[in-house]
Amino acid sequence: MSTKRRITNFVKKELSKSNLGAHTLDHTMRVHSLSIQLSEGLPVNMRVLEAAALLHDIGRPREEESNISHSILSGDMSKECLRDFEYTTEEIEQVVDAIRTHRYSEDIEPHSIEGKILSDADKIDAIGAIGIYRAIVQAAASGRGIQGFLNHADEKLLRLKERMYTVRAKELAAKRHEVLSIFVDQLREESRGSTM
Repeated sequence: MSTKRRITNFVKKELSKSNLGAHTLDHTMRVHSLSIQLSEGLPVNMRVLEAAALLHDIGRPREEESNISHSILSGDMSKECLRDFEYTTEEIEQVVDAIRTHRYSEDIEPHSIEGKILSDADKIDAIGAIGIYRAIVQAAASGRGIQGFLNHADEKLLRLKERMYTVRAKELAAKRHEVLSIFVDQLREESRGSTM
């Protein structure tokens, strides 16, 4: 079995412990795919990037109960897994650093190209049609409704386009931002007077 498949199986097991609407295995696999796409032509350690993309959210199920950021938990949880899969100490440190710096809300500047790509891929998956779907699922699951979605869009989603690091990510984000912006404007117009 390939190392990628073994890591993916580990991720499936960890993420199955919680039903987090916007941070499920499909999100992880899209971030992995986007990371590979964004890395084209860049001096990237693919072994590090792929592991970081696959493992970046494995701490999500433990975040709420521990009150520790999932970026810290995911990095810590990755260490033993990667040792088992024969990653070197240096590679493990690079994976953990990329995971630790990927989270938009913590505003930590990534130190490596792998970290920048992971951060970009994670943010890209939060905008466009997929991002709209994920945000609506999360707003519905938490009971925040339409106004909760609109607040999240204003506070975070509509700002992501300006926070990309790589050239390719900026291009993808611009297209997805346009979709998001049109949807938010239309939703705001249609719900005017009906939201609290």
